[in-house]
Amino acid sequence: MNTSIKIFILDDNRHFGTLVKEVLSNQNREITYFQSEMEFIRKLSDTPEIIILDHKLEHCTGLEILEIIKRKCGNKTNVIYLSAQDYLNVTLKSLRNGAVEYLEKGITPLGHLNTTIKKISVHTNNFLNPINLEAYRSDFNVYH
Repeated sequence: MNTSIKIFILDDNRHFGTLVKEVLSNQNREITYFQSEMEFIRKLSDTPEIIILDHKLEHCTGLEILEIIKRKCGNKTNVIYLSAQDYLNVTLKSLRNGAVEYLEKGITPLGHLNTTIKKISVHTNNFLNPINLEAYRSDFNVYH
């Protein structure tokens, strides 16, 4: 990725959100961490290329925020749902409602986020085009 991409992280756990920000900060990226849903929603007009979204938030769920993201940003923003929830219904709802990827916090190493972002970048031609979810989900190549 030659140009800077904008990444938003929404997680009510300050420690985990800061950790995710640190893990992703090694590239040419503009990363903003939000602990508050309201502050996050106000900044959506900045239209980030990637959003990393937690499920359990202070005032609502990530699924409710995902609806707002899709309404405000459309297909310009790619959502990675990163949650400790291992319930199949949460996973399926997040993917059905527009998340590109679902990663479980307790199982997925945080370094896998970089691989996921690279894969999304490839499938969007460096975030110039909307993602083709069918092609993305059927692509089993590893991006390093």
